[in-house]
Amino acid sequence: MAIRYWLEICAILLLVAPGALEAKKVALIIGNSNYDNTTTLPNPVNDAMLIATSADEAGFDDVTMALDLTTGDFQKTLREFRKKADGADVAMIYYAGHGIEGQGKNWLIPVNAELNASLDLPYEAMELDRVMESLSGAQIRMVVLDACRNNPFARSWKSGTRAVSRGLAGIEADDVLVIYAAAPGQTAMDGDGDHSPFAASFANRLPQAGLPVQLLGGMVRDDVLSETGGTQRPFVSASITGTPVYLVEGGDRLAVSNQNQFPEAAALNETDLDALAWQGALGSNSMRSFRLYLDQFPAGQFAELASDNIAMLAGTDSDGSADKPIAGLIDGFLPMKADVKESKSSPIDGIWKISTIQKRIKIEKGRAYAIDGWTQAFILRILPDMVVFKNVERIGNGQYQADDLPLLAKAVMTLKPDGNISVHVKTSPFPTSYTLIRETLDDAEAMTTEQDLLTVEK
Repeated sequence: MAIRYWLEICAILLLVAPGALEAKKVALIIGNSNYDNTTTLPNPVNDAMLIATSADEAGFDDVTMALDLTTGDFQKTLREFRKKADGADVAMIYYAGHGIEGQGKNWLIPVNAELNASLDLPYEAMELDRVMESLSGAQIRMVVLDACRNNPFARSWKSGTRAVSRGLAGIEADDVLVIYAAAPGQTAMDGDGDHSPFAASFANRLPQAGLPVQLLGGMVRDDVLSETGGTQRPFVSASITGTPVYLVEGGDRLAVSNQNQFPEAAALNETDLDALAWQGALGSNSMRSFRLYLDQFPAGQFAELASDNIAMLAGTDSDGSADKPIAGLIDGFLPMKADVKESKSSPIDGIWKISTIQKRIKIEKGRAYAIDGWTQAFILRILPDMVVFKNVERIGNGQYQADDLPLLAKAVMTLKPDGNISVHVKTSPFPTSYTLIRETLDDAEAMTTEQDLLTVEK
């Protein structure tokens, strides 16, 4: 049986003024690496140690780290953590290890599990619902799953079973923020270094000053997409308040890992807070959430849409929620390609795919327009032939700049040795980075010349 290690990191409680209530944040960090009956994962224990340090730096009052848990240890750990989470302002569980979907449910795998058949899951594995239940007494609940890995027991199970799938399934839970290392049904990378790409990013983002919990998953998602070249896409399921919740109110962000450097956070302005609250209201899709938005931003940029949604949802069931379509998408604010004047051609003219959303654009004579349509930032519908870049110009060998119209910021584009383009957009409050993946070029010879110039420079 694998040895179980425990680490209790308890912050010193500070005295406050009489009558003041002290915030309480608790975290349980689990890392299962040394499995008795299946593939050993080298990184979960390392990842857990990294995240525990990060949580301590983020101001969590009580951080429990549990490594290589057996079935009995897992149950005991959750039972003890439930007591700590009861009445907490924020409670978080991070799990790294094997995790699978079976029998229509998600399961986290203890290190002593044998799982000779899918029917053994309820007896040897931990159902995710039980993990979620241990957080039920907290106000803000977070579950972070770096467990979207291939099912290691599938070969011994009967072939053709429909109970088991690749990765973890999506879940819907009220008042819980769930961050998956990969999209439901996909698998996540364990990583070639000491930490998985997801853990490295999450550790950097968790103690970031001025970053609301509601944006944490999105920032990690962008980091991992950039780090993996778009091959791994973290997924966020959020059903929590739209009012921004900060783990770290101010001060400088503490560096957790020097292997991956991610952009610093900046303070959110009123417009950013407005958009964040609106995203929370859209996610809940209830009369209560839209009324809460109007209470916070009575003259906000989405106030009229909120009022429309309240009117539409009136008369539904008692909780004021519904599966009806909601008003929230805005069309047609971008110019069409016929309305933007062409300029001179460039070596990067051609069709490119945006790595983060897998949608195509066409760069052509100083502008770029959408080939495929997509929804931007939850509320903006970009249609085919709408211009997304204008004033595309070459500023050096392999270097280009443009005005990113959906993001309302300047974009810097750098040609990479593999022929793709790294894009960095100077958005506020957080910079945005992604890759343009080359599909076809209008002038392949011009691109070859451009790459040759880069080779000469080196």
